[in-house]
Amino acid sequence: MIKNNKGVTLVELLIVIVVMGIIAAFSIPAVGTIIENTQKDAILNDALQIENAANMFCASASPACATDEDLTFTEVSLYIEGFDTSIYEISLTPGDTVASKTGSGWEVSLERLGANSGEWEFDAADAGLVPSASTRSNITADIGD
Repeated sequence: MIKNNKGVTLVELLIVIVVMGIIAAFSIPAVGTIIENTQKDAILNDALQIENAANMFCASASPACATDEDLTFTEVSLYIEGFDTSIYEISLTPGDTVASKTGSGWEVSLERLGANSGEWEFDAADAGLVPSASTRSNITADIGD
């Protein structure tokens, strides 16, 4: 006599559900880290854009920029293409500095507003950081302000 097994038992189904739950438990935190690192990389790249724009501004300025030169976003924006100012707390009023020249390079301060994670910032003034000599670990979350 031939037995006809055309279905899945309840035990097999439960085992598959448990295995999928274990996989989900490990993958969800990893996805959160990937998203966080992507946000940090975007801010660092924008800080690099401002640093490069400041270098181009000083190269075309007459006289050349002094060692302690401060630049506003309006001054460097001529050398930046595709920079979204709506996601940053950037003031376009004269006198508000976005880049400061030091002996080691340009220090750039950016503060990005997060949709649901507070604020992310690359603040060179606090840490003495130059974007081209920095990594994503220099981007800090300012959650709760």
